[in-house]
Amino acid sequence: MNNYAVETRRRSRSLLIVEGKHEKNELFWLIFKCFPELNIDINDVWIYGTNIYKLYEDIVREYGNDWAKDRIDVDLPFVISKKEHMETVYYRNDFTNIILVFDYERHDPAFSEEKILEMQHCFEDSTDMGKLYLNYPMIESYLHLKSMPDGEYINRKIPVSLQPGDRYKCLVKSESVLGKFIELPHRIDKLSNTPDICN
Repeated sequence: MNNYAVETRRRSRSLLIVEGKHEKNELFWLIFKCFPELNIDINDVWIYGTNIYKLYEDIVREYGNDWAKDRIDVDLPFVISKKEHMETVYYRNDFTNIILVFDYERHDPAFSEEKILEMQHCFEDSTDMGKLYLNYPMIESYLHLKSMPDGEYINRKIPVSLQPGDRYKCLVKSESVLGKFIELPHRIDKLSNTPDICN
């Protein structure tokens, strides 16, 4: 007989892997409050802490340079938890859905269209290896609404010359009408009582 303690695994969990604290503490916190039917525990939102190109490097370190070409079955929860959560290693079969949300990061020195395409091709199913969503140009684009509703939002183009990211953040802050409705992150009571925002 041994005294090993094994953490009981919860099934039917959805894992959301995000780039930073802003995404977890502001955006997804707000989404989960507005849409409780999503049934995602905020503790199942993992902050990766860096960009998509570093994640790509971690996958290469674990599976080799040809992981995408060889169609290797990547276990993202394992790759990330091994690096970020050493006390408890998780595996893909611990989750029913895996969702990745990262910025496009065109200005990053490690930017590679090939890497982005490989990641999009491999991470295309949330119930398998995961589903990748890219923010363009960055996560703040969810705030870039000039009116409510904003019919032009889906076609809005941002010039590549609007770099670094702080310039885009300033543009969003000056053009967004959302600040008039909410003050992120935790004005949820007022938000949930505002028609056409959460319903």
